[in-house]
Amino acid sequence: MAAHTDPAIAEQLTGVPAASLPAVLAAVGTPFVVEVSLWSGAAPATYPTATTVDLTAPGPGLLGTTRATIPAGASSVTIVTSYTHPSAALQITARTVNKKSVLTGATASFPIDVVLNLLDGQSGALKNGTAGADGSACTTVDAAHPMCGVLFLPNGAAGRVALSLGLCPTGQTCRDGGLVTQFLGDMSGLYTRESPARMTIVCDKSLCGGGGVPTFRALWSQAATGDLLTAPACPAKDIIGADQEFCTDTVSSKRDSAADLHLVVLFLKDVRGTIK
Repeated sequence: MAAHTDPAIAEQLTGVPAASLPAVLAAVGTPFVVEVSLWSGAAPATYPTATTVDLTAPGPGLLGTTRATIPAGASSVTIVTSYTHPSAALQITARTVNKKSVLTGATASFPIDVVLNLLDGQSGALKNGTAGADGSACTTVDAAHPMCGVLFLPNGAAGRVALSLGLCPTGQTCRDGGLVTQFLGDMSGLYTRESPARMTIVCDKSLCGGGGVPTFRALWSQAATGDLLTAPACPAKDIIGADQEFCTDTVSSKRDSAADLHLVVLFLKDVRGTIK
């Protein structure tokens, strides 16, 4: 089984480091392609009867197309589908069902990233610190929407950038109920350790209540498929240490009047982040 990135998105994200780009990248509600093939060892397989293919994915979103048929005598089918909710590393599973063959119950799965919105890298929202991963400046953070990331790129970015806010990928040690913000863009030469980019992860008190602000750390990755690692404390406000690529700015972090946590993370390259 294979899937393909939506070319309309990939063409706009020029200059993004290859390691930061997910293998499959799509936008909410827009089509991406899944190809399911039948194999016998290293050779394509065909069967005299039709084979049903079911696609499934975890919520909260829905797949646009969930079933297709590989015709009798054919070895593959191309499925055009979509997903209705932003998600990082959304796991989609294909299951083949053919009661007259050995394929009954055969499965394969793969991750895709579903982004929420695309912005011009020189947009005012990025430069003034109001670009929210939810597409609306993270104005609603509550028990039902417990986490959101706000970007501040004072020098902007080259070309277009992509933002998403989705479920924590399977196998990662995120805070229970936490979400992951992903940012993809070309920041080459625009930021330094003394003048870095910044993301503020806003976390509702229902999820991040209790504990002093300095006890919280971000979970961070600069690769599309890398593990989310603890972002260490910065050596000083607004400064990334000489031996760091990203850090949690505990001095700039705070709680607001509603007791929600605003955890500030400084970085130099594309990121996926949440709160530990």
